[in-house]
Amino acid sequence: MAAELTQHLRQVVLLAWSRSFGLDDHLLLDAAERGGTQRVEIITDDLDRTDAGDDGHIATFLRLFSVSVVYGPRWLVEAARPVHDEVLAVESTLIRLATDYGDLPGAARSLGETTLYYADDSPQVEPSTTLAVSFERDDVDALERACPADDVTAAAISHLDSTVALVPDDGQGTPTGEAVAASGFEEWENLVAGISTLVHPDLRLRGLGSYATAVTMDEAFAAGLIPQWRAPMGHRAAERLADRLGFVLSGSQTTVLLD
Repeated sequence: MAAELTQHLRQVVLLAWSRSFGLDDHLLLDAAERGGTQRVEIITDDLDRTDAGDDGHIATFLRLFSVSVVYGPRWLVEAARPVHDEVLAVESTLIRLATDYGDLPGAARSLGETTLYYADDSPQVEPSTTLAVSFERDDVDALERACPADDVTAAAISHLDSTVALVPDDGQGTPTGEAVAASGFEEWENLVAGISTLVHPDLRLRGLGSYATAVTMDEAFAAGLIPQWRAPMGHRAAERLADRLGFVLSGSQTTVLLD
């Protein structure tokens, strides 16, 4: 699915996911090396852990390169065994399995179906003569105040480990307005940078999101991390941004909350 990515990058990404699931570092790597499509089952009952805290239990289906992962309680993992990967990746399938086989029928809700992208090189982007890159949190805060609450919550820029904002500039280093876009990343397992981007609602579809994301990608590579981009399934704007910046479609993740 992601032939353009180097073998080393794929190995690092698989290592990061292994650690995030609480697995042995080599488990997903070994599965990928066996060739073909390999499915790994992770039964959370055996791990004696929940990722949803007091809110319930998380069940997720991950497809990454040639490996798929079913993560959840034993009853859900067993119910998923006869279901083909292509079908199991659909949000409605995981919800149906959770409601049909769970102890509390109907007690499941979706936490999202996303596509996963990774990049192994920084994009070539011409520096702007009208925008400056700011590392000040105040500029990110100002942008969030200008954006719809749902967008702010989804991007969660102010909660990330590293952020940048694009601020109008007169070309001489003097700001001429508030931030028009911001981007940042969350460091994940010391290997991956999960990138998120937010653009002022009145200034979208002008390339500002791509520019801000490209700057963040540079920051991620400088920190020794692999950029990761998540796009909600079917979100054309997010998918186009990924393609424009050289991200490679590498998999998907579907997650439900079992209340």
